[in-house]
Amino acid sequence: MLAGQSASPVIAIETAPVVVTGSRVAARPDELGANITVLEREYFDVEKPAKLSDALERVAGIHVDQVGGRGGTGSLYLRGADPNYTLVLVDGVRVNDPTNARGGSFDFSTFDMADVQRIEIARGPYSAIYGGDALAGVINIITRRAPLDDMQASLDASAGAFDTREIALNAAGPVASGTWSLGVSDTNEGAQIRGNEFESQRISAAYNTEYTEKTRLSLTARYAESERAGFPDDSGGYAFAAIRDAETRDAEETALGVSVEHDAGNAGFSLALGYFNRDDHIDSPGVAPGVRDPFGVPPSVVDSSIERFTATFTGTQRLSEMFSLAYGAEYQREKGSSEGELDFGGGFTLPTSFDLERDSLAPFAEARMSTPFGLSAQAGVRVDKPDGQGSVTSPRLRVSYDLGDNGLRLAGSWGKAFKLPSLYALGHPLVGNPDLVPERGQSHELEISQSIADGKIQWSATWFESEFRNAIDFDSGPPPMLVNRNRVDTEGVELAGRYAVSEAWAVDGSVTHARSRIESTGGELRNRPDWRGGVGVHFSPLAALRFSASATYVGESFDSSIATGDLDLDAYTRIDVSAVWQLSEKFETWLAIDNLTDEKYQQFVGFESRGILPRAGVRFTL
Repeated sequence: MLAGQSASPVIAIETAPVVVTGSRVAARPDELGANITVLEREYFDVEKPAKLSDALERVAGIHVDQVGGRGGTGSLYLRGADPNYTLVLVDGVRVNDPTNARGGSFDFSTFDMADVQRIEIARGPYSAIYGGDALAGVINIITRRAPLDDMQASLDASAGAFDTREIALNAAGPVASGTWSLGVSDTNEGAQIRGNEFESQRISAAYNTEYTEKTRLSLTARYAESERAGFPDDSGGYAFAAIRDAETRDAEETALGVSVEHDAGNAGFSLALGYFNRDDHIDSPGVAPGVRDPFGVPPSVVDSSIERFTATFTGTQRLSEMFSLAYGAEYQREKGSSEGELDFGGGFTLPTSFDLERDSLAPFAEARMSTPFGLSAQAGVRVDKPDGQGSVTSPRLRVSYDLGDNGLRLAGSWGKAFKLPSLYALGHPLVGNPDLVPERGQSHELEISQSIADGKIQWSATWFESEFRNAIDFDSGPPPMLVNRNRVDTEGVELAGRYAVSEAWAVDGSVTHARSRIESTGGELRNRPDWRGGVGVHFSPLAALRFSASATYVGESFDSSIATGDLDLDAYTRIDVSAVWQLSEKFETWLAIDNLTDEKYQQFVGFESRGILPRAGVRFTL
């Protein structure tokens, strides 16, 4: 899929969607640059991705892996950066979890594809807009909406190998002066990777209305729960784990959003409130001693909880045809707690409990200039003042120039970003360190992009370079603790393109080279392939019949487990195909085959994919 454009194979979208990610002033994707990618529901309905990671795998700059399938953790590496350097939003509500041992990253394994309307991906440092956690970029998952003027409901059901199944009901329609939508789903994935089990249920709802002619109200709500099982991280998986018991994870998650927008001529004002709560229970059998660690990891039980509230006021002002200004402030309070213990046997246990909360207040401003001779610029700054830390200033600047009528655009951007230490890193009684300081990042990028033949051919090339300082790492001590130690340098190139050959044929593809190394030693980071790429071909010989085939290449990567020590994982190529047949206006059937060529590959040491995954489904529109 091409960065900076809507990705929707074969299906044409007549009106470019307004992007709400990456800027305080809403804009179309082409106005924000090649580092913005938008994936629409039409794309998912053609390719039928089984999970969120499948929907993202061909996007330039992104690598997603799963520890043992959806029963384990799903991590996203944006331009080779740590997973906790990417801020994840659901309908604009922050959902990163700072109580987990992964530094506050979002777990992509639990999100239900049936609930996704659109995904907006912004690559690069965005602390100037969003504050902490946005060192490498931002991903905003927008749930299903009601664009229709009449009532509509659909029932989706699918099943496949390895006990894969899903059923989802979505309904939407008008009410009074607005629209409502409601969705529920139940999802299951079995042992596609041995030892894996996953089950989740979800309910989500939205309501949008024009309260007055100039005032709009939007409400969103989402509740999900999941039960998972799999071999623990670092254990070596089914192939090498000496302890054969599974680690179990049960979670409940709630996200609520309220926004009010008011138009006042050339000015606009909005107030957005967000609430997020996640409760997690993890029961781990531990990891046996091995090559890398002669002590292993003892069994543990942990109950953690994160509760976050945000309030954001934004004002926008159109000063002239060329200049727009956004300004405002954001308040955030988050409270995290964890109750748990490590069991060393013989009745000897150590507590791992902590309870922390922190507030922050951040004013921000953003200006945008657009000239009639092709030059445009966007500049923003935000000053965060979190509890217990000094103030952090995050600037961002982007300048672009359109070269005449040939559709060619040159652009460059620079920005700084930061991430607060996670609550786990600050408060864990065994490895936590209350003296940790924020991690810092600085990035540059240059891009060239072009849209020709009335948009049928689109391509972009982006060079990026990032430096992350004060990176938090584990020091074995004594005493063992988390410390600010590393500097990580990342550089690379993203190439992306799409060609709509005809109304029936379309091709898209991307290639990413991202090299991340520890500056002091030149050492590799785990699970970061230097190369990855993908190509998709989409064919619709009839309006009611659509075919799709895609190939995803992931290069060799470095990994490690306690059981085996350091290893290099082989490169692999996965081929997926799908066919969708619209039998009537109200009935659709489809068939998808993931990993068509039965590729045996590992994303983590010892967690090998078991092969071909055929799936079939139907949709009834009521």
